[in-house]
Amino acid sequence: MQEINLLVEQKDGSIETNFEEIKVALAAGLEEYKGMVFTAESQPEAKRTVASLRKLKKAMNDRRIEIKKTFMAPYTNFEAQVNELDKLIDEPIDFISGQIEEFERRRVEAKKAMICEIYTGIMAEHGTVMEYLPLDRIYDSRWENSTTTQKAIIEAITAHVEHVEKDLDTIRAMESEFEDKGLAKYRATLELSDAITAMNQYQKQKEEILRRQAEEEQRKAEEEARRAAETEQKADVPVQEETVAPEKPTEEKFIEPEIHTDSIRYEVVADPFQIVQLESFMRENDIDFKRTR
Repeated sequence: MQEINLLVEQKDGSIETNFEEIKVALAAGLEEYKGMVFTAESQPEAKRTVASLRKLKKAMNDRRIEIKKTFMAPYTNFEAQVNELDKLIDEPIDFISGQIEEFERRRVEAKKAMICEIYTGIMAEHGTVMEYLPLDRIYDSRWENSTTTQKAIIEAITAHVEHVEKDLDTIRAMESEFEDKGLAKYRATLELSDAITAMNQYQKQKEEILRRQAEEEQRKAEEEARRAAETEQKADVPVQEETVAPEKPTEEKFIEPEIHTDSIRYEVVADPFQIVQLESFMRENDIDFKRTR
């Protein structure tokens, strides 16, 4: 298309008015209102004065609006003409832009397919990592850019895989009894420190449980030894003949109610730390209990 230039002839607009004359006359005419004091009796005169001044102000602003409309008319007409020309140009722009967008959509779809193929190929050689690194977890939208090469995408995915493999080797090398807990935590956060913390916490809970169990077994052993000693001591005491005491008048005695104990079985679902807390509470309140497993 040949070059097209919009020719515009603009004449400098000017508005002439008797501004200085009006300003002087207005200042002189308004001088009489400075310091004017009205009373309750002259209130009607005050209202008429304000109405007269507002009428003068409105007349001036009406004239300003009229002049502005006339002055802006050429520009308003010119603006409408340019807008009409813009619409003519927008038609081919929109048509061609639609084609460009379709080309870009197809390119991105092809790039996404290539990324999936790269990911699948790498995971075929590192199968144990796939459950920790689904594609959507490491996907980088910048890979879709036309400037991002296939080599760069391969290197990025490989770096993720190698990092996870290294962390998994570290977790397994710890040979923790709670390795499964650590792997579950790592699967959720992909943070090695989180996995190690989780395993250490479970190990501490186990140690606390074992310590409490040992204390309980020792307490029971000491209690059984004490009872055995009391039984043996009673057996060594010689039996003395009972002396019959003279009968005393029968007195009414307060009989304390017997305290009955019941055996109730509960099924408790809790983590190891909560179980330790529960057993500690029952011991502190002299509640006898025993583990069934």
